[in-house]
Amino acid sequence: MAGVDKPLPGKKPGILFANSKIKKPDQLSKEEYTRWYEQVHIPDIFKTSGIKEASRWTALDPSQDRPFLALYPLDDLDFLDTDEFKAIPVHDDNLPGSGEIFDLADFDTRYYKLAQLYEPENAKSGQPDFVIAAAFTPTDDKEYDAWYRQEHLKEVSGLTGWRKTERYDLTFARQNRSTGEDNKLPEPPKFLTLHYIDGESLPEKELAKAAESERTKKNLSEMKATQMAIFKKLAQFQK
Repeated sequence: MAGVDKPLPGKKPGILFANSKIKKPDQLSKEEYTRWYEQVHIPDIFKTSGIKEASRWTALDPSQDRPFLALYPLDDLDFLDTDEFKAIPVHDDNLPGSGEIFDLADFDTRYYKLAQLYEPENAKSGQPDFVIAAAFTPTDDKEYDAWYRQEHLKEVSGLTGWRKTERYDLTFARQNRSTGEDNKLPEPPKFLTLHYIDGESLPEKELAKAAESERTKKNLSEMKATQMAIFKKLAQFQK
């Protein structure tokens, strides 16, 4: 399925990327975390003016440090700097202990500016089944961008079930918001790509083949930083 570059939507489009884990499983179960996220947190987010869509994902690799991912597309990334966004509650009386989610779960939160939207002319609506999150800091930014645009996107768009690819530039990263906690993370990779794929399972052999070209191997081997993870859809929400 061939893809094309699409015009970027919105004023300053981007995405809020929240990768998390339960850090006190003796106090907070996966079921309670899901209840808080889907029945409390996302409804609170939707009360704001700047976020109208959300999706939740779980890592395919059970050993992944942060197995939960939430994605929030934005028409205007500057909304994340507003008092309205910063006022979204992080406390719930039904949570154990202090009731503050940051005491129970750990969040790697990143703000990304949309740099490229690559999808078929007649793109499907709705949330795909899988997302491959590939974050990189290349040695040569220009070659990295050219590799994607000239070769790699064409390879990925040939995958069975490929829906679309979004490419992003990192603008901000932090860990949690609670006071007195170490908010310093290792410097995250500079760029993020989200490959969305439909299907009951991933086309593993095709994915491996898409990384076999000499240019792809060279770019991947020369990355200064690489973070790769595959997530399966849990739920999708719209305002």
